[in-house]
Amino acid sequence: MRLKRFVDLLSSKELVTNISLDRPNYVQPEDRILYRAHRIIIILGILNTKNGLSKDVIACLDFLLRNVGYQKKFILEYFKGKKNIIKKINGFALHVDQEFDFNVVQYRSVPWDLRFNDMFLFLYVRALIDITGSNEKKNLRIHLSEQGKEYYNKIREIFPSEINFLELFGSRISEKTAITIITEIIPKSYWRQNEESDN
Repeated sequence: MRLKRFVDLLSSKELVTNISLDRPNYVQPEDRILYRAHRIIIILGILNTKNGLSKDVIACLDFLLRNVGYQKKFILEYFKGKKNIIKKINGFALHVDQEFDFNVVQYRSVPWDLRFNDMFLFLYVRALIDITGSNEKKNLRIHLSEQGKEYYNKIREIFPSEINFLELFGSRISEKTAITIITEIIPKSYWRQNEESDN
């Protein structure tokens, strides 16, 4: 009776109703562009040097933030030979299952999410990032805008584990070193698994 009244009420407003009895699909946070774009803001907020960051290093750091199981190995390699390496890895003795993200492909040897360009556009049209450099010269740099910096300060507490990892590197990261390490620590099996999903 109540359901009929509800449907009648919707019909009287000339709204189109569509009822599906199929099992609902759960959308994980990783599948939402808003969530992913916020993580890029966090990366740029901590490592937003005067020169900005390349898309490739952002892709590598985003991959590490998503795949926590690779963080300890990355830290060991990045700080190899430095006295404070034990202190750096102390909080990262993690045992996390590896998750395959079939939107991540190997592009120029870095883990490239097929949704990255959409995320950069999402941030750019909202005036949260600035892009400098030349696409022809392949030296594009991504920076937080002034508005983006203000926004970063408002949201940073939402991502404590990401902040904890990124702050190990201070305010800048060696891009060449980071890209080299990340391309070496991702096992070939990860890419084979992703290739299988394309068939």
